[in-house]
Amino acid sequence: MNTLNSTNIQEYAEKVNFTALINCYMKEFTNWSRYLGIPKYDIAIAKNLRKTTTNLHIRIDFSSIGCDVYIPVNYFSESGRHLFDFPVLRRILETDEVSEVDIYGFMALTAEYAKSIYEGIDASTVMKRLNNSIENLSTYLNHLVENNKSVNDLEMSFIEAEQSLVLGHILHPVPKSKQGFNQQDLITYSPETSGQFQLFYFLINPENIIEKNADGEAVSKKLGEKIFPLLDAEHKKLWDEFPDYQIVPMHPWEAEYLLTQEDVQMMQEQGILFALGHYGEYFTPTSSVRTVYNEENKWMFKFSLHVKITNSERINLYPELHRGHDISQLLKTDWGKNLQKDYPEIDFMVDPAFIAVKFNDKIINGFNISIRRNPFYGENKNKNVTLLAALCQDGILGQPSRLQNIIANTARNLDLSVEQVALDWFKQYLHICVRPIVGILNKYGLACEFHQQNVMVELDKKGFPAKIYFRDNQGFFFREGRKELVSNALPGIADESQSIIDEESLAPKYTYYLVTNNILGVVNALGCNQLADERKLINLVYKAFKELENEDETGLVNYITNKRNWYTKGNLITSLQNINEADENLEYPAVFLDTPNPLNKYFFSNKLIKPETKEVVYSRYFEEENVNISIRPFDIENDFEMIHEWFNMEHAKPFWKMDGPKRDLELWFRTILPSDEQHSFIGYVNDIPQFSFEPYWPMRDIVGAYYDALPTDYGTHFFVAETQKDKKFSFQSFQVALDYIFMLPEVGKCIGEASVDAVPTDRIITKLGYTREGVIEMPHKTAYLTFCTREGYWGKCPESRMETKSI
Repeated sequence: MNTLNSTNIQEYAEKVNFTALINCYMKEFTNWSRYLGIPKYDIAIAKNLRKTTTNLHIRIDFSSIGCDVYIPVNYFSESGRHLFDFPVLRRILETDEVSEVDIYGFMALTAEYAKSIYEGIDASTVMKRLNNSIENLSTYLNHLVENNKSVNDLEMSFIEAEQSLVLGHILHPVPKSKQGFNQQDLITYSPETSGQFQLFYFLINPENIIEKNADGEAVSKKLGEKIFPLLDAEHKKLWDEFPDYQIVPMHPWEAEYLLTQEDVQMMQEQGILFALGHYGEYFTPTSSVRTVYNEENKWMFKFSLHVKITNSERINLYPELHRGHDISQLLKTDWGKNLQKDYPEIDFMVDPAFIAVKFNDKIINGFNISIRRNPFYGENKNKNVTLLAALCQDGILGQPSRLQNIIANTARNLDLSVEQVALDWFKQYLHICVRPIVGILNKYGLACEFHQQNVMVELDKKGFPAKIYFRDNQGFFFREGRKELVSNALPGIADESQSIIDEESLAPKYTYYLVTNNILGVVNALGCNQLADERKLINLVYKAFKELENEDETGLVNYITNKRNWYTKGNLITSLQNINEADENLEYPAVFLDTPNPLNKYFFSNKLIKPETKEVVYSRYFEEENVNISIRPFDIENDFEMIHEWFNMEHAKPFWKMDGPKRDLELWFRTILPSDEQHSFIGYVNDIPQFSFEPYWPMRDIVGAYYDALPTDYGTHFFVAETQKDKKFSFQSFQVALDYIFMLPEVGKCIGEASVDAVPTDRIITKLGYTREGVIEMPHKTAYLTFCTREGYWGKCPESRMETKSI
């Protein structure tokens, strides 16, 4: 590590941030595709792609602003967060000029493109935050190197693990942005630098303080007893003058901010508030810069901080203070005792106390303090508990990640393969996570924002997940369907905290926190570190939820396992629009949008969409016609010119609309072949290439957006190049395609969406057992939506049942 210089670190920081930015783009925009290989008919881009280290790129279609972009891919993830190589290339479409584009150029392109879709795009503001994020990350990395700090040890104390999240939010475009901190603030107050500082204390009239503690005595009283002996003579004398006044702690940065505010200055002038200054023990930030910890203090303090961190000023809103108090009280009732008895795998780190300050009947948000029980003080400070986001962090500066170290060490100790340990580790994580959380939601009505930044995992002696800790009072909610149960346990709960969530919005919101951010974050970490195959992990996730289908009354499991798209937070678009997520006046303080459901991949057919062979996969002899018909996957190196000729035939043009230059068609093939949407197959009649068919998966193909698609649905496009009637054998060729599709167990039914003008196609598919379900209006055509089941196909073509059963 110490051989690195500041230039290396600056470049590394840019690449880390660039990776996060590109991943955000791919989650939130749809004008991108995978691009496979080196083109033959696009000389300009071919010349440049040959210089990159990979055969797979991401191509972003910025044609509406005059260019396209190519990004080398090191690792393409099933869970949606990928690893890239650099440089990124931009091609001007009008001139074919290709050049490198840096992170700022890419953000500028993103902002320019986004303006045509969204209102209020503010490129200048997000550019400042981007630069701030890169500079801050460079500072943290330099601190890491200079202090020889380790962030990937097998065992770490609570605070070591908390302060190890150096790279930040992996799916945020500005993961280390902290607007408001200067360079000295960054060093003093950041967890990444292990900053330490005394708190700042105010003396305030009790009539202006709102304070609660579900655990008993007011925290301010205990603080006063501790701080009073430490005060200088002047401040002791002041307190003697106002013996009823109460001590209120504050983050020192926020204290300076508050003292510049008009309301606070008026309180000082009126003798309602006095600033005492810095006193007492030293605190250090947890992974949340505004939540501070001392290993000998039984409280952690979560302060408001008027610093714009990523997308929002980090302010504790008044209703949120009550959530911690409510849940703390609730967990002491029989409701809470039974919940904890039923689900001991989940431990709730609650915020039972809070302090708020009001002036002229208005809450001053900067003073809002949430006070958390500290389970990691004294002897418990060395518990091997780690924030999930830190555990899922990539390796830094060439070092293996902590998760990589843990899995590899366990594999050595148990004499097992790394992949086996990784799979077992993940199964154990699912065991302590999925059933308990779904059970708590159903039986007790409690919903929590179980995202990576709110979840900590305790590891056992072997390094396996043993227990989950959930923290953050802002993330407790109760579902409408259990409102009466919760209210009976604690009358009046949620009146102040506004914490009842309606059943309809529960599943999308909960899926984002629990599955997209949390569980699939673990899948991604295991995959990116090459510890386990992501498809195997995703299958385990699907099965874990599917097992709970009959126990779930909320619709959550059905949403998770069957929906084509999930509702996902758009951090990049939120940032581009300069939305402050902490703004209590906004009804929708962040952008959410649809993204593909990765669990659908449980039913994904590699043989249809990602075949690994170019040889014949199925052949059938039709005795009456005396023809042998066979199919094999498309080979772009050998089949392309023939297919181009086919699509430029007069009878193909009206329906396929794929005629034109070879360069355009090659672009289509090089983006569709590596996709999850569809694949092309070449069909032979007596060894003569004569037709093509393209199996597609509606869960990724556009047609899936026009009906209630199921993950087991597959469809096919079909084209016969032969024009002589006695040589076409269209019906038999389509049978071969359906034989092959229905021989695969993951297929449920076959979809058709032929144009209403394609009368011959309609006749053929009716004879094959397709039934018309309705008309759908797609951007490029009006089509009949048709379904074909195995039984329907075999009913029309009984000989096909025997053919496929004999395979």
